[in-house]
Amino acid sequence: MSTSITIVCVAGEASGDASCAALVQAVRQRLPGARFWGIGGRRMAEAGVQLLYDSSRWGAVGVVEALRLVPALWLAQQNLKRRLAQQPPDLLVLVDFGAFNVPLAKWAKGRGVKVFYYFPPGSWRRSLPQRNDLPQCTDCIVTPFPWSADLLRRAGANAHFVGHPLLDRVHPSLSEAEFCERLNLQPKGLRIGLLPGSRRQEVRFLLPTMRQAAELLCQLGTDVQFVLALAPSVQDEEVRRVFTGSAVQWRVARELTYDVMAHSHLLWCCSGTATLEAAILGTPMIILYRVSRWMELEYHLRKRSLNLTFIGLPNLIAQRSVCPELLQHAATPQNIVAHSLTLLPGTEQHQLQRKALQEVKSLLGEPGATDRAAQLLLECLDIHHVNTR
Repeated sequence: MSTSITIVCVAGEASGDASCAALVQAVRQRLPGARFWGIGGRRMAEAGVQLLYDSSRWGAVGVVEALRLVPALWLAQQNLKRRLAQQPPDLLVLVDFGAFNVPLAKWAKGRGVKVFYYFPPGSWRRSLPQRNDLPQCTDCIVTPFPWSADLLRRAGANAHFVGHPLLDRVHPSLSEAEFCERLNLQPKGLRIGLLPGSRRQEVRFLLPTMRQAAELLCQLGTDVQFVLALAPSVQDEEVRRVFTGSAVQWRVARELTYDVMAHSHLLWCCSGTATLEAAILGTPMIILYRVSRWMELEYHLRKRSLNLTFIGLPNLIAQRSVCPELLQHAATPQNIVAHSLTLLPGTEQHQLQRKALQEVKSLLGEPGATDRAAQLLLECLDIHHVNTR
């Protein structure tokens, strides 16, 4: 039966690409002959998804930056719709990326295509937007937060909480000793991990500030080693441009993000999925957010319209201040250093944040979310009894 099954997957950003790739691998264990195609990034391609478009360059911070992508996204959506109309799949799997995927879900559902929504947009929120089309344009919704499933079910959706799939894949690949040896670090020395984000805009605005903060911290006499975790989308030239001439000794780590998170004593972390990954690993962090002047206006309007007190995922999930957030003009080198000094190992704030991060992790459910999501996907296909290899 599985040889005739076609599943189309659409994910638009790095976190969605990783979650969808893991789901595809879990489904393949159950349906080895299924065919996958769609839109995604490198990880989905490695999982065997035939990509119609590579979405790795589609990441944008806010509407202002996203406007530049509108023509490309519109063209991609039209071409995808044309392919779906010509070759209707057995299932359309959509991962987050609401501005693109929700309209696509409406279009597909109206043409009789089954829609499986993995990671509904804004699922961390404790209330649904006034207009919510997901119950009407999906056959099944799988969400990583229990309150999200409750809200969607009350709105009439077939929604399920399976736990957060990050619990399945967020773990270091090296021991602390191996990590220090790989990057030529002093094992007993203080380590601060820098995570400037994966989008070009994030890196452009955060990386120079991080360099200045590191230099200021060293000038105060703090003996610290800095490790820069780079996403695949960040070019070496961007890093060289920022750090040329710096008196601080930097270590650059690629493909070792979880190791940097796990084996650092403190993180300077761009707002986004990385903050939740760091929370799972239990490493204290300072959450940073800097954008252009145009995007700053949008940020304030969006924060007000959504009635958000925080923007960092650990704080949003806990509904209280777990990690300090330094946003826009507050994200100065001086403020970063001041907060860092209160969060170093041995301080009360370091211990309090570690304890609070464990509480955040406990709200994410149990490991095995990806396998549970894969089983629900099979049920959406009306396939119930398939043994994994």
